[in-house]
Amino acid sequence: MMSSLKKNAPNSTILCGNLDGLPIPGFETHKVFTINNKKVLITAIIDPDLEKKAIHGLQIKDPLSTLKKILETPHDLAVAVLHFSDTKARRLIRRISGLDVAILGTQRGTMKESELINGCWLVKNNNHGKTIGYLDWDFTAKAPTNAKIVKVKKELYKADQKIANLVSDHELWLRQHYVEVEKSKERTVTDLTAKVPYVSIHTCTTCHPKISASWKNTGHARAYASLQKKCKDFCPDCLPCHVTGSREHDKQGFRSPSATPDLFNIQCEECHGPAEEHIKEPELPYGLKIEASTCTICHTANTDPEFSFEDDLNLVSH
Repeated sequence: MMSSLKKNAPNSTILCGNLDGLPIPGFETHKVFTINNKKVLITAIIDPDLEKKAIHGLQIKDPLSTLKKILETPHDLAVAVLHFSDTKARRLIRRISGLDVAILGTQRGTMKESELINGCWLVKNNNHGKTIGYLDWDFTAKAPTNAKIVKVKKELYKADQKIANLVSDHELWLRQHYVEVEKSKERTVTDLTAKVPYVSIHTCTTCHPKISASWKNTGHARAYASLQKKCKDFCPDCLPCHVTGSREHDKQGFRSPSATPDLFNIQCEECHGPAEEHIKEPELPYGLKIEASTCTICHTANTDPEFSFEDDLNLVSH
């Protein structure tokens, strides 16, 4: 991916402070820009544990010692993009001195306010392409004078076609990787035929045709299709919030695209609970109480920062 990016943007420099094996043509650990006689140091640091979970095969050096060495470079402002979880990023910042601005590079969602940790301002972008962070810096005060999140409107900002094609190629490649992972898993008869307590929308429709028809007009009914459009229909990070009864959410429904295809989309049982016992004895009480916590498993501040339980519940009520 990075090699392809370099090929498509030959005049650019890719920064990665703790990528082992540098220097490589086109790749650098850090960069210093002089702006109005002020030296701005920029780098990016990857969490080794995060890379182990990925599939890039990169060799990553220790983040802390690497960042300390980079910060020895003379500068007036030091900025680092941290490809870490929120928690690990904060932990790293507390152990480092001399870093002025840290940007969370892999976290979804938006941060409403900047955080000052150990003299470093922690800010956050949105990797869904919905927003972009904006920050003005006061060199005298060593603090931001204006930090905000700006919504990106597609009608105002046209995509760079070369980069858009590169991202598209990467998504296609990544999907194929997940498909191969799915195929390579040792599938036992038990796994493929395992009974789950979820009966699926097909069974619910038998007794509740009007409610089922209403559901088909909601975004929940197109949740899996939205992944397919983005080549994410096999992505383990995305699937749990686009299927019913995901095990990642401590439920006993959806297992995998091949094992439980009847549980694609956000069906009735995702919110109301498994209906296996309900169809056996329909006269008994059924259905979990729908509360904000029901929805915020998926509609989190990171994935859906504008979600409102009171307002958005009307979109799926029946």
